[in-house]
Amino acid sequence: MSEQGSEPSKKIFEVSDLKNFEKSLAYKELQQSLNQIILLIQGVKVPPNVLSKEIVTRDKQAITETPLPPPTSDTQNNTRYQNNVEVIINLLDELNKLINETPPVEGPTRFGNIAYRTWYEKADKTLPTLLEKLDLKLQNKSQFITEIKYYLANSFGSKMRLDYGTGHELSYLAFIGALIKNNDIIKNPSGEEVLVLFAKYYDLVRNLILTYNLEPAGSHGVWGLDDHFHLIYILGASQFVNDPSAPSVRQALSKQVITTYKLSNFYINAIAFIFKLKTGPFNEHSPIIYDIHMSVLSWNKVRQGLLKMYSAEVLGKFPVIQHFWFGEILYSWKDQQGKALPVNQPEEPNKPTKKVSKPSSNIPMTAAPWAKR
Repeated sequence: MSEQGSEPSKKIFEVSDLKNFEKSLAYKELQQSLNQIILLIQGVKVPPNVLSKEIVTRDKQAITETPLPPPTSDTQNNTRYQNNVEVIINLLDELNKLINETPPVEGPTRFGNIAYRTWYEKADKTLPTLLEKLDLKLQNKSQFITEIKYYLANSFGSKMRLDYGTGHELSYLAFIGALIKNNDIIKNPSGEEVLVLFAKYYDLVRNLILTYNLEPAGSHGVWGLDDHFHLIYILGASQFVNDPSAPSVRQALSKQVITTYKLSNFYINAIAFIFKLKTGPFNEHSPIIYDIHMSVLSWNKVRQGLLKMYSAEVLGKFPVIQHFWFGEILYSWKDQQGKALPVNQPEEPNKPTKKVSKPSSNIPMTAAPWAKR
C-alpha cells in the first residue's frame, strides 16, 4: 500500500451491476448511516446563526413580511462541538472562502461557469491538509484519509460536467457516515452536531450552484423531487417528526411557515431555495413536492415516502449510482459475508461500446405512497 493509500475504484459499469450493489456491504452501510442520522436529528432544530439567510432569500424579497412566532428551541448556539466536528466545520468554511477568491468568468455561460473547475482544483489541493487536522487513532490512517477525501471531494459536484445532483449529495452522506461509524473520530454525535455538519455543507454547495451556475445532474425535469437535492428533504422531514411545534404538512408551502422555519429546518430551507431559484406556480415547477402537501397528513408519512423514493431514485438508479466508487476499507464491494462481488469489466477500448442514454423526463419514476392514482 502506498503512503497516501489508494483511492476508491469504479465497480458499477452496467445496469445489471445494481443487483450486486444491493448485496454489498457498501449498500448496507449507506442505509445504516442514513437510518442512524435521521434518528439522531429527529425532533432537533438547526441552531441559530448556522444556515445562511441570503442563500435561501430572494434579493428583492420584502423585509416587512410578518413571520409566525419563532420555533422554540432548547439548544443554545454557544456550545463548542467536539474537536473533529469543529475540524469539519472549519474545513467547509475554508472551502467557502475559496469561492470568494475564485470569481466566475465573465460572459454568457449556458452550461455552468468554467471558473468552477478552478475552484475545484484549489479545493482538491487543500483537502489533504485540512483533513490531516482530524484527530485519528487509526492504524490505517493514510488509507482512511485517502478514501474519505475521495467521498468529500466528490460531494461538491462534477468538475468535468459542471453539474451537481443527488449522487454528489449521496457522497457527502458517505463521508459523514464514515466519520460516525468510526466512533473514535466523532464520538456519539448529538443531533445538533449532525445538523451543523449538513448545514455547512448545504450552504457551501448552494453557494457553488449560485456562483457557478451548476447544472442539475441528471435532472428528471418537473418529474424529479428537486433539481439538485433529495436527502435534504428526508433530513428536514425527520426534524419535524415528533416535534410538537412543527407546522402541519399542508402549511409547509405557505409564506409564513417558510419565513419562520427556513433557518431551523432543512425541509423548509430546501423549499425556500426553490422559491429563490424559480418563479411561477409551485405546482407546475415542483409538482411532486406540491403533491406531498396536498396528499399527506403527517411528517412521519412524508419521511417514509421520501425514504422509499431515495432507495429507488438514488440508490437504485444506474445513471446516479454508477458514479459511486468503492474503497478498500470504506464502502467495500463485498457481500455480507465479506466475499468480493463480481465486477463486469468494461468493453475493450478498441471495441464499440453501448452508449448509456442520459436520464430524461420519460424515465419512469417510482410512485411515492402519496401519489395520486
